[in-house]
Amino acid sequence: MIDFKELETFLWVATLGSFRAAAAKLNTTQPAVSQRIAGLEQALGARVLSRQARAIAPTPRGRELLVYAEKLLRLRAEMLAAVGDVTTARGVLRLGVAETVVHTWLTPFLKAVNLCFPLLALEIEVDISPNLRERLRVQELDLAFLIGPLDAPNARALPLAAYPLAFISSPAIRWPRRPARIDEIARHPIVTFSRNTQPYAAVATLFDGPHMPQVRLHASASLATVVRMTRENMGVAVIPPAIVADELRRGQLRIVRCEAPLADLVFHASWIDSAASRTAAEVASIAVRTAGEHGGARHGAKLR
Repeated sequence: MIDFKELETFLWVATLGSFRAAAAKLNTTQPAVSQRIAGLEQALGARVLSRQARAIAPTPRGRELLVYAEKLLRLRAEMLAAVGDVTTARGVLRLGVAETVVHTWLTPFLKAVNLCFPLLALEIEVDISPNLRERLRVQELDLAFLIGPLDAPNARALPLAAYPLAFISSPAIRWPRRPARIDEIARHPIVTFSRNTQPYAAVATLFDGPHMPQVRLHASASLATVVRMTRENMGVAVIPPAIVADELRRGQLRIVRCEAPLADLVFHASWIDSAASRTAAEVASIAVRTAGEHGGARHGAKLR
């Protein structure tokens, strides 16, 4: 007899291409995955997976089964959504989070998730948006809060918040009363997020051109390092003021008014729609609500 657990295991092995990845996704062991696949194949009387040297792929019979497995699992998810109690969701949700979210509303979000889903465990990975996007695309993550929506087949996204970028400095630097010019900013090293991120690209573009001043651009994947360097007057940061609200309030840092515009960082909750993505969609809705309640300007809005 075939059960849903065997079908779900087969779906993830076929999707992710390995027993190890499927075991991690399902929060179980590789032997358990192997046992479920063996039971499925025994019940069907046919091989459904081709075990090659470097990858695992569905056999012709397996590809046919995959179509039915997706339909059955999606129908089960629709049934549970219609008549089931969403708060009883179990298992592990692999969540990717950009550092801006960590330093703004992640804590109240986690409290809200725990209240709504007391049986759900979260595995939280903090990384830059480009890395989160790639890990979400290959389904190493179930849900991610990152800059921009995910561009992938079956991708879903909800707008979370927009945070403006600004030049932030130590109060030890004396700035003119008027908005600072680019050449005045460029007299100091610029500190921002790591390469391949939108803030880094924004700064690089701002100072790009034959008539633009030379600038020393320091990049770090650690936001704590960026803030520490700025507080110790080792450079001018380009980061969202929201993540250093306490330092600004205490006078340890200050916003530098500048004539140069910087684009907002617009965050989305993104996930891959599948028969197993119901919980990710529900958690994404909690994130939208939490971001709105804790100071994040909604998509398309401006922070002043």
